[in-house]
Amino acid sequence: MATKKGPKPKFRRSLDNDNNNNNNNNNAALETERFSLEEVVGENTEQTIVRGTISVPQAKPEVEEILSTDTSTKLRKVEIIPNKVIVEGTLKLEVMYTAFKVDQAVHTFHAELDFTDFIEVEGARPGMNVEVDIVVEDVSLTRDAKCAEDWDVAAVLKVTARVTETRDVNVLTECPQGYNCETERMNLQHTVGTGTKQVLIDDEFEVPDGKPDVEKFIKCMCDVEITDTKIIKNKVLIEGEVDLECIYTAMKEDQSVHTLHETFKFNTFIEVVGAEQGMNVQVDAMVESCDVEVAETNACKLSPTIVLRLRARVTEDREVDVITDIEDADVDTVTLDMKSLVGEGCKQVVVRDAQEPPSEKPAIDKIKEVTAGDVVIKDTDVIRDKVLVKGTVEFQVLYTAMKADQSVHMIHRKVAFKTFIDVPGARPDNDVDIDVEVEWANAKTDGCDLVLEAVLNVCARVTETVEREVVTGFRPRPTPTPTPTPTAAPEVCVPGTTFNYVVQRGDTLSKLAQRYGTTVQAILAVNPQITNPNLITVGQTIKIPCVAKG
Repeated sequence: MATKKGPKPKFRRSLDNDNNNNNNNNNAALETERFSLEEVVGENTEQTIVRGTISVPQAKPEVEEILSTDTSTKLRKVEIIPNKVIVEGTLKLEVMYTAFKVDQAVHTFHAELDFTDFIEVEGARPGMNVEVDIVVEDVSLTRDAKCAEDWDVAAVLKVTARVTETRDVNVLTECPQGYNCETERMNLQHTVGTGTKQVLIDDEFEVPDGKPDVEKFIKCMCDVEITDTKIIKNKVLIEGEVDLECIYTAMKEDQSVHTLHETFKFNTFIEVVGAEQGMNVQVDAMVESCDVEVAETNACKLSPTIVLRLRARVTEDREVDVITDIEDADVDTVTLDMKSLVGEGCKQVVVRDAQEPPSEKPAIDKIKEVTAGDVVIKDTDVIRDKVLVKGTVEFQVLYTAMKADQSVHMIHRKVAFKTFIDVPGARPDNDVDIDVEVEWANAKTDGCDLVLEAVLNVCARVTETVEREVVTGFRPRPTPTPTPTPTAAPEVCVPGTTFNYVVQRGDTLSKLAQRYGTTVQAILAVNPQITNPNLITVGQTIKIPCVAKG
């Protein structure tokens, strides 16, 4: 995943005269803001155990003692089915060990184990959006009792799936004239648009110098990394790299097993209508298939077929005052369960490491090229107003050996780093996204040591999940009809005349006749509209005859 930020765009408004909100003249031409928001459908975390067996490559010496095991994970496929998220991934291991030799030299080997897991997320449906985070909590290696070159692996993974759905909402941002409103200022992340694309990499390449020709490929693995993104109008430009690693049997009598590496660079674009320079972009990349064959036209060349799936999501941050309630009005509301921006910050980190080159590598004569990439975030921790970040950055040093033939060699080394970033308002229960850019890298020799240096720009974006009811429309409450009070006879009631009376709950003609000193027959005589003396209705106006007092 890669997230690039530019200058914050100017706030843009759109005025919508929504007919659904215009049930009266007071509702006409009110100002609303249309948002496309990522509404959280559900989130869940499951633990899974990955088991398998890995082997020390034939070209490596036998293991005496394992010193350390470095792990990382790679998503291969994520699929949503009703109420579940299916995750397919790869656990990658780098094992450092002392060899079973007199000199007890230190060696490393790499291995991978595929795994599949599912996470229950109530409400998840195909077509929704999903973010998956995988943390390796523990890993153990045990030597196989039957084969000293095999090791049984048991790794505990914590897999978190967060399912969201893009929802368009028209939110009322102007208080109607003559009303009192409750408002709240909210930082919302508006989804401008998304797009997907498949990329095919099929550039032929040769077997690296010093490696035997390929007889048969045993297994090939691919990793994809987005190295840069840029937004122009309605497009997201993407640059990336695919690292290919293959295990194969050599075209030799002993059919020995070897590995080869190759890196392919690619660039492409994804159309996202509405995207503009300065907005935010998140690009997810996944390897859908990875295969390599010996080229049909030239046995010295290898022909890869690598299919990538890219997804770009463009967003912009908006700060807006929304209406949450209107006094003395019936309101239409929606409940938004969404991510709200808490804050973001960046920090430059200087990484430095000095060690002797691996013992199996020839001495360095001259460094030709150094690159730093494949940054892996191992752990993040949000504390009050700060984000703690731990990770590794991999250096690749290309050099000529101090030999007569001046052969070219490569050294790979992972260097750990840790830092903290100030983000005012951050709290432990917030979510965080980390983006790291390598700004500068260098390599040099100092005596027997190879010194590696790099400057990283580490950025943290902290968000929180909020649930708010916001107003989308309103209707004035009808003025209640005042409850009529019992009508009393006027102080001056001339006998032979009448006065008007409004019927109350519980009134009957006999009760009214008794109250005002008259008879039912006299009331009926002045109210010819009453055809049933046992049926009068509340609120009905009738006449009561005045009678002489005393």
